[in-house]
Amino acid sequence: MKRRIAMLFVLVMILSCMPVMAAAVPAGAADSSKTVSVQASGWVKSGTTWMYYVNGKALKSQIATIGKKKYAFDANGKLCLGFFKLWGSTYYASRNLGSKGCGEILTGYRKIGPAFFYLDPAKNGRVTKGFVRIGGKLRYFRMKDGYQRTTKGWFQYGTARYYVKADGTIATNTTIDGYKIGADGAVRDLAGMDKKAQGYDSNTRYLILVNKSKHLVNFYKGSKGHWTIIKRNIPCTIGKSSTPTKSGNFKLSIRSERVYGYKDFGSATAFYATRINAGNFFHSVLYKLGCRNPYTHSPKDARMGKNISNSCIRLPLADAKYIYENFPRYTRTVVY
Repeated sequence: MKRRIAMLFVLVMILSCMPVMAAAVPAGAADSSKTVSVQASGWVKSGTTWMYYVNGKALKSQIATIGKKKYAFDANGKLCLGFFKLWGSTYYASRNLGSKGCGEILTGYRKIGPAFFYLDPAKNGRVTKGFVRIGGKLRYFRMKDGYQRTTKGWFQYGTARYYVKADGTIATNTTIDGYKIGADGAVRDLAGMDKKAQGYDSNTRYLILVNKSKHLVNFYKGSKGHWTIIKRNIPCTIGKSSTPTKSGNFKLSIRSERVYGYKDFGSATAFYATRINAGNFFHSVLYKLGCRNPYTHSPKDARMGKNISNSCIRLPLADAKYIYENFPRYTRTVVY
């Protein structure tokens, strides 16, 4: 009996001296001088990435605050790095592997690669899209990817136009190119076109106004006295002095039935051609003669706001397409 007890004592001593399975801790995520047990809680390296355990379970599909910093973990529990999506939104985590802050979710106004982003601190660093005031200045972040629009000049958003200044901010409370800009940066009814539209009727539920002096086109839906804007301040190019665009009250008629609505005009090809009146069409900017797909080629002449056409009204490709696909025959078109 004594011999059996002695052997059991020796076995307990041996087991108590064996090390617990552990993993190193990523720099910046926890104290690198410590180790954590896989069975307990803490950082654990998994292949080339990291995971974080709480009571033996890995954090998954969530953002967690660890050591006063925020980290994200995907559906497999792996630490997210760079741009990543969670719950349908986009975030950014530092990619500085091996250095302090690796995997930390960044917040605030930051330059990442060639572009600027706003990572909303109030929403765990979510990439913000649309208009944001930062330091009292208005900025616009593109809806498709969150990149800040920094190209100087006018751009269309919704039913209004905005102007990006040289420093990348949106112009407010000023006048540019003769247009008064308010506190929200928006320039809406540039030339009183909305008011003018109410005096016209149409054989359809749609109306188009073309202001030749401002080189602008507006789309409306509704009825006489009750027209609401679909899209306004669309830039256009009209006829040169030798072949001017006719003013008048017209109705849309035939449109090209060819692929992408193409039509060859002398030395160039245009797309989504819709007839306004004899010899005049709405159509896209110009492409090389013989081009049959505007989505695989660059325009030959994309100038807007000019008097250089052979009487037709040139529009950006997307707007010419909108008329071609959405405005029925006999839609009133007022050119003035």
